[in-house]
Amino acid sequence: MVMVMLPYHGATFRVPEAQIYDFYARVSDAVDVPIMIQDAPASGTMLSAAFLARIAREIEQVGYFKIETPGAANKLREIIRLGGEAIEGPLDGEEAITLLADLEAGVTGSMTGGGFPDGIRPIIEAHAQGNGDLAFELYQRWLPLINHENRQAGLLAAKALMKRRAA
Repeated sequence: MVMVMLPYHGATFRVPEAQIYDFYARVSDAVDVPIMIQDAPASGTMLSAAFLARIAREIEQVGYFKIETPGAANKLREIIRLGGEAIEGPLDGEEAITLLADLEAGVTGSMTGGGFPDGIRPIIEAHAQGNGDLAFELYQRWLPLINHENRQAGLLAAKALMKRRAA
């Protein structure tokens, strides 16, 4: 799989949907693996749920989405509704800061910074097994670290945790 964010052209430049569609179609034509669209505010271009669902339905390799935008849960819910079976992997982004809401919206996983998969996985598994209370309890246990990574340290926290585990 490749994760691809649309080309970034600066905070004030917006790329029209036709060009975005063509960009992902060309990526799809060039690879034989699934494509995950990273929908991040850093791109400078807002991607609507309807447009992302259309891309998934029409472009062969696109079926996975990492949504990192404000209101992620609502956007994910709409992508899943509009894209149907074409949406193979709707994923939570932003280091799981919105994980519970995104799980309720229908995500199948999370793409965190990678520093504590042993904390995130049980939350997702509990939710998938229909045990929302346990998912909430586990999330609350990990929330200080989730918050620290997301709002304070970013990838530095993940790197420090991975380095410490390797020792």
